[in-house]
Formats: sequence, structure tokens, C-alpha cells
Amino acid sequence: MNFPVERVGRPRAIEDPSNRFLVHRIAAWLLPHAVRSGIHPNAISLLGMGCGVLAGLCYADWRDPRLATLGFLLMVAWHVCDGLDGQLARATGKVSAFGRLLDGICDYCTFIFVLAPLALSFDNWPAVLALAIVSGVAHAVQSAWYEGERESWIRRARGRFSADARPVSGGFMERAYNALETALGNRDRPIDTALARHPDQLGRYLATTAPLLRQLSILGANGRTLVIWLACLAGFPLVYWLWELFGLTLIALVMALRLRRCEAALSTSMCG
Repeated sequence: MNFPVERVGRPRAIEDPSNRFLVHRIAAWLLPHAVRSGIHPNAISLLGMGCGVLAGLCYADWRDPRLATLGFLLMVAWHVCDGLDGQLARATGKVSAFGRLLDGICDYCTFIFVLAPLALSFDNWPAVLALAIVSGVAHAVQSAWYEGERESWIRRARGRFSADARPVSGGFMERAYNALETALGNRDRPIDTALARHPDQLGRYLATTAPLLRQLSILGANGRTLVIWLACLAGFPLVYWLWELFGLTLIALVMALRLRRCEAALSTSMCG
């Protein structure tokens, strides 16, 4: 069974619709201009984080719907930069382990820069900040697992049935980032062994699991950006942190169970 998968970038089969039809289209339109300008992909990552800082300043006064909306638009600009830096790195041959690390750090820092001012805007800010920190830990774990599952699916789609080794060199932050990614997603699973033995079943695996991977996009940054904005417009920003801590955690657990069961059933049918 053939299953079309792009050889570079993120396959449309598992892409978040908001990325596929909006964010990445804007980034693709900007790509030729970025290439001609000679700007480095890492500078795009930092520019995106700068948009996050400005968004945080807007969300500090979230009770004003105009500022909340401006904060939302600035976060959309960050998403565009987050898509453009990878496209630019591939187009200019400047893909690097440091760039991958910087991109991840900028993503996490953007949410910190947005949510910290939001939490500090409350009269009882110590309690709200504590809630934000706990939900932030949940966010980090959910995101690392989500990205690990996506990367594993993509490498299998490209015929690689063992986890990509990450460099052991680098500073503490890079090693910690790689360790978290490995623990949660970027590692060999039984489905890799089954596919290595039966590569002719790859198309079946991809077609069966692609819908599950698309559903996982609810754990991505785009949905979180939208929920922050809507919660502020509704006058209840706390809803965002509760959604992240309880709602998304439950969804991640359920989706992980569904994905592992699906992989186990495929492995059994291949090897049975």
C-alpha cells in the first residue's frame, strides 16, 4: 500500500489544519524574501520570541479586549516565524542541532513571556502564578511527547525504523532537552521492529495511524494560543491553565493509549 509522504518538512497527512492552511502558507510566502535577505534561521526564531514578549505585554492588560486581540495576533506572528525558521533552514542548508534546540527554547519561552504577565495581573497573583507553573510543567511534558510521536511517525514514513540519535555533546540544557525527548517519544518501539521485518506494511501503518497523529494536534501550540485569547475575551483566563493541566493531560493520556493499542494490533498482525 502506497502512502504519499513529503521527503522534507512536515507531512501534510499529520499536519495541524491551522498550520497547513494558514500559518505555513504565510511562512512559505515569506520564504523567498527571507532567502534573498540572507537572514539566518536562528534570527527568525529569536524574532518570533520577540513577538512573544510583545504579546505578553499586551496580555498583561488582558481585560482590554483590544490588547488581548493584539496579543493574539502577535502570537500568530510567532507561529509564522516558528514555521519560517525551519523552512529557511532547509532551504539554505543551515539545519543544525543548535537551531533545533534554539527553536524549542524559543517556543517554551514565548509561552512563559505571555503567561507570566497574565498571571501577575491578578490581585492574588502568587496562587495564580503557582497554578501557571504547575500547568507549565504539564505543558512541557505534553509538548515533548507530542513532538516525539510526530518525529517518530515521520522517520518511519521515510523508511527509518530506529530512533534518531541525538548528539551527546552540548550544554546542560541541550542534554536535558534531548533526555526528555528520548524518555517521552524519540525512542524505538515494538512497531519499529515489526516494520523493519515487514517494510512492505509501512503504507498500512501510515494510513492507519495518520488520523491519530492528526488528532494529536490539539496538543500543539496553535490550539493553546487560541484558548488563551478566548479565555481572556470571556473574562476567565484561569480557564486556560485548568484546560492545560486537566483537559489536555487527560487527552494526552487517552491518545497515548489509543496510539499504543493501534501499534500493538498492527505489530501482531504483521508478525502473527
